[in-house]
Amino acid sequence: MSLKDDLLRVDRPTPEFRLLLPPGWKQYLPDELTEQELLREAKVRLRDAHRPDLAAELVGMTRRAFEQMRRSESLAFYMGLPPDENNVLPLSITVSKRTAPNGGTLDGQVADLIRTKGALPLNDDQVMIRWETQQTHTVGRDKITTQTISYLTPVPGTGRREALLFVGVVPHPIQLGRHDEVIESYIYACDVIMSTFAWGPA
Repeated sequence: MSLKDDLLRVDRPTPEFRLLLPPGWKQYLPDELTEQELLREAKVRLRDAHRPDLAAELVGMTRRAFEQMRRSESLAFYMGLPPDENNVLPLSITVSKRTAPNGGTLDGQVADLIRTKGALPLNDDQVMIRWETQQTHTVGRDKITTQTISYLTPVPGTGRREALLFVGVVPHPIQLGRHDEVIESYIYACDVIMSTFAWGPA
């Protein structure tokens, strides 16, 4: 490996950025203290929704989510309760840094996302791309669908070798489709938040 390759692999601090969060949304760190705090709050919501049967599943899902965030070196996540009180699962947006391998750029990955996932620019400035995926999971006796909205933007000064990846997650009952008015409003909320993204201190 050359000196240039070594220098490119130096873990540079991520520049500061800011998002405008709507009322009820907060920023969290993916650490153990936050994990325990959110689990306590979620158990209360399940109890109030008369679904204590989902507690064990929720603990497992939460632990897996935090383990995944730590493995992917997530920087932070943002979370807000949905306006629909019947949906006890929160909306969330996670941010992590992505680095191209071998000192290359992320151009190839971006081109692949456009080709295979239908990624499109979020705004007219075209500095952030957006795409959606969908999965179905079993939680206790129920099935839920997760709409995932992903956003990728290059880190300035890195020659497109580094980017921030934001992943919005909208869990909802399986009987609600992607184009249900409620789900559309949740996805719209994620898009509105991400449209406020800007580099610089909060």
